[in-house]
Amino acid sequence: MEELKRKYARFLIEGCLRLKEGDKLFIIGYCLIQDFIDLVISEANKMGITDIKTLVNDPFKQKELYLTKNYEEIISNPMMDRTMYNQMAEEGYAFLSLSSPLPGFYEDVDPLLLSKVSQHQMKSISVYKDYQLKGLIKWNISAVPNKIWAKDILGSDDVDQLWNYIFDICLIKEGDPVALWDKKMNKLKQRAEYLNQLEIDHLIYHNSLGTDVTIGLPMGYLFQSADEGNIVNMPTEEVFTSPDRLRINGRVYSSKPLLYNGNLIEDFWFQFKEGKIINYDALKGKEILKGIMDTDEGACYLGEVALVDYNSPISLTNVLFKNTLYDENASCHLAIGQAFAECIRGGLDLSKEELMKKGLNMSHEHVDFFIGTADLEVKAVLKNGLEVVIMKDGNFVEV
Repeated sequence: MEELKRKYARFLIEGCLRLKEGDKLFIIGYCLIQDFIDLVISEANKMGITDIKTLVNDPFKQKELYLTKNYEEIISNPMMDRTMYNQMAEEGYAFLSLSSPLPGFYEDVDPLLLSKVSQHQMKSISVYKDYQLKGLIKWNISAVPNKIWAKDILGSDDVDQLWNYIFDICLIKEGDPVALWDKKMNKLKQRAEYLNQLEIDHLIYHNSLGTDVTIGLPMGYLFQSADEGNIVNMPTEEVFTSPDRLRINGRVYSSKPLLYNGNLIEDFWFQFKEGKIINYDALKGKEILKGIMDTDEGACYLGEVALVDYNSPISLTNVLFKNTLYDENASCHLAIGQAFAECIRGGLDLSKEELMKKGLNMSHEHVDFFIGTADLEVKAVLKNGLEVVIMKDGNFVEV
């Protein structure tokens, strides 16, 4: 197990971030996974990467703040300060965010307070977000197990069982993960190229949950894989683009619960008219959705459209991971909030205002939610009026 963890740590640095000797690394994670953070540092040092900074958060101390302090006291506490992100971006560090979910951890905390603090933190790292939007920094989000996560999703605090899922999904056991992921990413890039060649005007989604929505794409749209110089999500099974934020009409239903700030949002839907969410509901967590959408004007519009096979390796585990990184790669998904500059031709050279004019959405938020099902059909209506079924029964129609 220790050797596999070491191999995974090395892969995140070498295969995902693609760092080399002399590069700079910024690691973000919980104190619960300090042993793995130390392992990453050790492997990075072996590669000649010695300029390493960390931001290690203590979720238990943070929760105590939420339970005992008011909003102003919370955001003024040094442990809640995220402005270090801006400095690290300006100084050229690569970002490794180690996601270690804590499902249900914040259930006894006021969700509106959680949302308000989260909004403050997101707005405080606008420089980092700008660097990310323009593709000026390397970044990666990957998962690391903890006992709370394992207990919640597997019914046992056997962390090794959860580690084994991660090793299997991330192709760590099978040989050289760098070579294996190169092969997988080539397949995803081919899918993206096919979709770009179609010259799509809009997409139409239908399934038995009730999803019935039309999503327009901007002129010069580009589908991408999550490998643009480095792999930003590990694992990844998606091809994605950004829609025309004003050309979305219809209703979408969630197919999986969404964990946001440690709280679950379940059985929810959104109604779109001319791009904006005009109505919504949830069996659980409606007030959390409201908090997300109250962040700014852009949080009521879509920023991402992602296509994923329903029979992806993550989906085939039949595990609800309660971690967006994993659950979004088991299902077609959408995201409200920030769009991606690289998803439109020449977008990386455009200002935010120019991207908005092209149809892309701007927001401090970017929240993925899952809509893929075994009977999802996605049709592409081309600019010449022809219709092409690109997904049927939840999976890509291979060409």
